[in-house]
Amino acid sequence: MMLCAVAAVAATSLAASNSRDFHIAPMQCYTNQPFRKLSGMLSPSSIKWSEMEKVDDLMPNTEEALEKRLGGEEQERDNNAEEKNLVLQLGSNDVTKLDACVRVATRNFPNLIRELNLNCGCPAIDTGGASSYGASLMKDAPLTARLVESMAVATDNIDISVKCRIGVFDGEEDVRSLGENDYQYLSNYISTIHDAGAKHVILHARPPAILSLSPVKNRRIPVLDYDIVNRIEAEFHDKVKITLNGGINSLSQLHSLQADDGTKKISSHMAGRWCLRRPLDLMAVEQTLLGKQRATVATVDPCKVIDRYIEYALAKKQSKKYPMSELCLPLFLVVEQLRYDYDQEEESGLLLSWEDMENLHDTIQDGLVHMSDGKVKATTNGSINFKKL
Repeated sequence: MMLCAVAAVAATSLAASNSRDFHIAPMQCYTNQPFRKLSGMLSPSSIKWSEMEKVDDLMPNTEEALEKRLGGEEQERDNNAEEKNLVLQLGSNDVTKLDACVRVATRNFPNLIRELNLNCGCPAIDTGGASSYGASLMKDAPLTARLVESMAVATDNIDISVKCRIGVFDGEEDVRSLGENDYQYLSNYISTIHDAGAKHVILHARPPAILSLSPVKNRRIPVLDYDIVNRIEAEFHDKVKITLNGGINSLSQLHSLQADDGTKKISSHMAGRWCLRRPLDLMAVEQTLLGKQRATVATVDPCKVIDRYIEYALAKKQSKKYPMSELCLPLFLVVEQLRYDYDQEEESGLLLSWEDMENLHDTIQDGLVHMSDGKVKATTNGSINFKKL
């Protein structure tokens, strides 16, 4: 099989930096172990996040629940660099329950979890927000501080972080541009949680309307405001690490945000749905994290990565740890990206060449044949049809 190489995405160079971080955002039903495994193979340096785990859902059998979600990763991590960067995100408004959960997580997975995160940014009821917790915690800084303090007290060797918003509204009718009073509230909020033990704040640059807008509308209607995030980073530069989250949907946008023009100080960024829509872009993200120029061709062979993932999926299938739907989902996301790119009229500017994509088609097809015990049939005429995979 020919080497599949990542083509140059752009000719412009990017200033090298070894201090950049890239976080793959927590997403319900997606950022489980299989997706984290593939994304870790594509970009070992990227920081992976668990799904947001509601503490109430982990109880009363917390050890068993966490083992189901994280079990096996710690053992695999010993031999695979891509397993070193996991953030466990928790959702709760109960100090006692959160303390107990953190103690179990740190005791059972001491070499896997790099950071414990409190969700203070999710606006959706079904994923932990609204009147219960998530983004609503931003309206109660003292409670957030008690939650953060309980996490910090429960562990002495894992950093505590908070993922929140630049602001929060109740209803759609309340949505407006944020002013100086809003900024001061956010500044005081971050000061409060920092004093309680938070060393890292992931700041979503879009305020949600937590009582009226759906998750989809909350990603569109409130306006992104990167200036507030940059201002917070400048204020807390020597105290709290700030990661910018929200609206990053392409390599070119990430490169623009990372570009060192003397005014941008944020070196840590988070993206979610872009990584689902175009998971293979993580290979190019890896080059940026390694301090290489954007014009550098990656040495990662995506065909070998997919082969490794299929080996992992076959082993997990054998152990019956995950259903086939979860094991195949990461491959489906890759196929969707390839299907879109293969339909483009011009090869220039694409992540992969036509030949690379055709090789990946055959690699994925062969893998699906094995994973389905022959129920998936390989094409015999050599045709390339990503829609049929």
